[in-house]
Amino acid sequence: MRRDLYRTLGIPRQARERDIQRAYLKLARKCHPDVNPGDRQVVVRFREIQEAYRVLVNPAARQLYDRKGQVLPPRKEGSPAREKEAASPESRGWENIIRDVFHGETAEVDTGASRGEDLHPVLEVSFQESLKGARKDIVYQREAACTVCGGRRFAPGAPVGECGDCGGSGLVRVRRGPYQVKKICPRCSGAGETSTRFCAGCGGKGRRLVTEKRSVQVPAGSDSGTIIEVPGGGQPGKRGGESGSLLVTVRVQPHPTIERRGYNLFRTVPVTLAEAAGGSTILAPTAEKKVSLKIPPGTQCGQQFRLRGKGVPLPGGSKRGDFYVTVKVRIPMVTDPGARRLLRELEKIYPENPRVRA
Repeated sequence: MRRDLYRTLGIPRQARERDIQRAYLKLARKCHPDVNPGDRQVVVRFREIQEAYRVLVNPAARQLYDRKGQVLPPRKEGSPAREKEAASPESRGWENIIRDVFHGETAEVDTGASRGEDLHPVLEVSFQESLKGARKDIVYQREAACTVCGGRRFAPGAPVGECGDCGGSGLVRVRRGPYQVKKICPRCSGAGETSTRFCAGCGGKGRRLVTEKRSVQVPAGSDSGTIIEVPGGGQPGKRGGESGSLLVTVRVQPHPTIERRGYNLFRTVPVTLAEAAGGSTILAPTAEKKVSLKIPPGTQCGQQFRLRGKGVPLPGGSKRGDFYVTVKVRIPMVTDPGARRLLRELEKIYPENPRVRA
């Protein structure tokens, strides 16, 4: 089965020719055999990239591929040796790739919209909130358009004119060897206009830090390190690009007596000598409420009991982990003579020496 040519270049099916060229240049530069000498997998990957570009940059070949999924074979020109050389990735230098794409004309860097950066604040929640889930407010700082200049960077009322370096286009041409590339004008930062008086509120940046408050839902069963994404809550994009995301990292406060391991919870519960020796039913405190726990006769110190489904909720909320209770027998200090006599009588009834088996 043939690979999806659009997926090979990492572009959508409605991509324009310019987008195809940019994607091809980026991948060809990364996967070129000259950059990865001796790696045969890179050679195979580079051939796939070349084939995808050859088909998709040709309107007729692309139309045939979109309609029927068929790929036209490359045109054969010249001798077989020449054809083999032209088809070999090892023989295609990086300068030849640039020349193929731009036909010796001006190459352009990506000067379009760019996505804003993600922000990574930390949200501290209680142990109970992490188990049950909770809606929490988080306060953080992000950049926003300056309220003084409206993001234009210039002082209100200041004369604004066309940038003389780029002629108002926001782009300047720079020569890179035999080629010319376009880059964002350093004088106007791509705005195409400039002034002699910049905004005092933002220092001519057009943005300033603001404090924002967002409400996020902490899912039930969250643990320290859980990330909650708020799309659009990050830094604003540049030149009309979308804003980044707010990636909130959850930090759970430790519980004084309960330990979490994955989706299971563990706790040590004290019992009396009489409860451990003769058996009893006690109320064991779990993470949410007290539940009945049967202690069989002869329970030893350190013995563990499992309460099914009393642990941490799993994703989806339909199942839960388990709650493990470790028993710790409290031995009283016997000083009363009558109590000592009772212990000696009990020892006569149960004369077992535990050290014999040790």
